[in-house]
Amino acid sequence: MAKARMLHKKISVSVQINKLTLPARLLFTWMIPHADDEGKLKGDIEFIKAMVVPMTKWSFKKIKGYLMEMKDQELIYYWQENDEWFIEFTKWKEHQYIQKDRFKSSDLPSFHKEVDNKLDTDCIQAVSTPSPQSNISESNLNEVNKSEVNASNVADKSSYKGNGDMVNPRTFKPSSEGEVAALEAWKRLEPTNPLAFKITYLNALGKGLPVNMFYQFSSEIRQDNTIRNPGAIFNRKVETYLTP
Repeated sequence: MAKARMLHKKISVSVQINKLTLPARLLFTWMIPHADDEGKLKGDIEFIKAMVVPMTKWSFKKIKGYLMEMKDQELIYYWQENDEWFIEFTKWKEHQYIQKDRFKSSDLPSFHKEVDNKLDTDCIQAVSTPSPQSNISESNLNEVNKSEVNASNVADKSSYKGNGDMVNPRTFKPSSEGEVAALEAWKRLEPTNPLAFKITYLNALGKGLPVNMFYQFSSEIRQDNTIRNPGAIFNRKVETYLTP
């Protein structure tokens, strides 16, 4: 397990983070370096106390409460399986980029079993490949050099159309990293609108939106609680990004 992890400066202005109490914010950030390369760690209260905050005087009850705060804000998945508790960071792949030769698959279960075998490579980067933060300007996403995007992360533009038969996202089985990213973006932004999965997210994949931008856009939209139509904003971001 790594001794250190990246902490994006956007954490200080995150709406979700700032809805946590101060102790919960501290626990959230301190758990990050204790997670494995897939953003998972054991969630038993005794483990969290011993490994993450051994020098605090927090009771098990308080720690449990802080974890529930994080879960309520959708910052972590927190669940029990076979009498054990587990934690998985929901936005791990958006902020942690691990070199392929250093990546170690997790021994812990995944919250989303149906796409578990597709998610483990989303946060891995090639040994000499710069991380998305080094390519993306926070002030203007159009500055990304689209010719540098790995071809394996871009779908065949003829593969998806915004019309025709509906694709049911609840039974859809991803067969590529791009499809996993499109499905994840739909889950985060429009989980109650199955029609939007093909019309908006698979369509964006077909237009050539890179995998990492699905996570980037959905993260930005989720952090703005004033947005009422996330699908429309996502489409606008896609068009802006793909416009030469």
